[in-house]
Order: sequence, then C-alpha cells, then structure tokens
Amino acid sequence: MESLLLLAVALAVLWFFASGGAAKAATMWPPDKFVKLDGDFDGARLHYVDRGEAKPGVSTVVLVHGASGNLRDMEMSLVEPLSRETRVIAFDRPGHGWSDRTEHPAIADPAIQAKAIRNALKNLGIEKPVLLGHSWGGSVVTAYALQWPDEVAGLLPLSGALYPWSGGVAWYHSVVRMPVIGWFFTNFLVAPGGKFLLEKGVEGNFHPDKPPANYAEKTALPMLFRPKEFRANSEDTAQLKGYLERRSSRYGEIAVPTIVITGNADYTVSPKIHSYALHNAVEGSELIKLKGTGHMPHYAHTDVVVDALVRLARGEAPRAGETVIHADGRVEMPSAAAE
Repeated sequence: MESLLLLAVALAVLWFFASGGAAKAATMWPPDKFVKLDGDFDGARLHYVDRGEAKPGVSTVVLVHGASGNLRDMEMSLVEPLSRETRVIAFDRPGHGWSDRTEHPAIADPAIQAKAIRNALKNLGIEKPVLLGHSWGGSVVTAYALQWPDEVAGLLPLSGALYPWSGGVAWYHSVVRMPVIGWFFTNFLVAPGGKFLLEKGVEGNFHPDKPPANYAEKTALPMLFRPKEFRANSEDTAQLKGYLERRSSRYGEIAVPTIVITGNADYTVSPKIHSYALHNAVEGSELIKLKGTGHMPHYAHTDVVVDALVRLARGEAPRAGETVIHADGRVEMPSAAAE
C-alpha cells in the first residue's frame, strides 16, 4: 500500500509539471495570427507572424524555423530588421508552436511541410517569396524550391540539415515511438526533464557563441515539452535522414538564386556534410562561411543574414563562390563579387 501511495504521489507531481507547462504556454506566449489551409490539409491552421510592408520590386521574405523550436526564434532575431526592408512572414511549422499538425499521413516529410506552407502562402496572397530555412527548416525550403522553382524568388538555407549523415538520432526519439512507454514518457517525464536540461541544451546549440539572455523564455522554448509538440518534433527528427537519403541527390536541379550561410564551428549540423555540399551542388550559389560561428548565425551575425535576404528580395544575383567572414571582421569575397 505504501509503495502504491508513493507511486501515486510521484505521478501527481509529474502530472503537475506536464499540465503546468501547457497552461503556461497558453498564457505566456499567446498566438498571433492563423491562416486556414485547404486541399490536402483542409481544416488545419498554421500560426504565423506578419510584419513590414511589401515594397515595389522587393519580394516578401518567409522564415521557417528548425527542430525543437517555433517561429519566435525567427521573430526574436530576423523579423524586426527585415520588416524595415520588406514584408516578412514567419511560420510555426506543422505541429510546432501554435500550428496544427494536420491530418496528412506524411506530415513529417519536409516536402509535405513545404506543401502546407505553400498552401498558406497562396491563401495569404503571397507570390514568389524569398525562403529562409534554419536547420531542419533548410530541408523544407530546399524541397519547396525543387517542387515549385517558378514560385521562389530566392533560397537561403541557414545552417541547414540537407544531406544524410552517419549515425542516428538521440535515444529518446525511439522511446517516444514505443507503445505505452512512449505515451508515459511524453506525458509525464518530458516536461520535468526538459525543465532541468533546457538551459544546457540552449548553450550547446549556440556554442561557441553565447545565447541572448533569457533566450528560452523569450522564444517560448518550453512549449516544446507539451506532449503533442514533443511527439511531432520527435517524428520530424527521427524520419529526416530517410527523406534526405531519397531527395538530396536532386539538389543539382535547384535553379533559383541561392545563398547558403553556415558557421564553420557548427557542431549541431555539420557544415561540411550539409552546407558546403549544397553549395557545390547548386550552380551559381553563394556560400557565406562564418569563421568561429556555431549553429545560430541569425543571432551571431544577424546583419549578414539580413543583408543576404535583402539582396535576394531585391532580385540581386548571388555572388557565386565562397565568401569567408572571419571572427575579427575580415571579409574574403569571391573574385567575381569584387569585379
């Protein structure tokens, strides 16, 4: 009897953490705007923020966040400076932040998420935007450019996850998929565990750069630990490698103006395996290599990312070749750009 009582108390405490996180999300980080989807996604909504105004000759910029996050990561870093130049929209990917996961059976596929975002853009009246995808979002925007090249003004994979890699994914992604145990794990253990590991996770993702003060709170990162979102994120992450194995061989077909940005000290997504390889595959692309920068260049070098996006939005051709920006500010540009 005593053991059962202790178990009940333990479960009650865990449930408190889990339910408290969900309630906090609703009050601390309320949603902004929703756009209804139709067709294959009929009945679902995507959450987005919409800032700035469209200007003649300048394309709208669309921002797609990575794994384990939501649009607030983009909003905190890029939305405000970009909004001074053009209209900018950032989406919560399906199942993340306040966006519905949708009922599509293959929604973990980056190409299907690209289709959902295209659906949303059509319903918002946005034509031919510049697309930025950070990390996991890089696979979404490259899939978009492959499927609808005539509808994309420019492409910017930022520290993108773009090619299959050696090894697997974190252990807990397997646990989430287990019957019964996975349900217990996501509903009772993820929220309290995430609370204690959150700051170390943020520091590791930014390393060797320093994250902004209160980054997790300001970007609504604890929303990740809600059971439905955690499962969606796990599904996305666990299945990504398989999708990239099938699709990355087509990157040579990308025919839209492309600028690739990465930090050479990114230990989350290998720049050599992903960004450098994409640059080599896409003819005429520009690679901006940030020396000593990690996985979050949109914070460490916001100005560089904004400049690249604005150039694409204005219809300027990429500076074909490799631009290296050193930690001390020195810039090495391709000869074609200097001429």
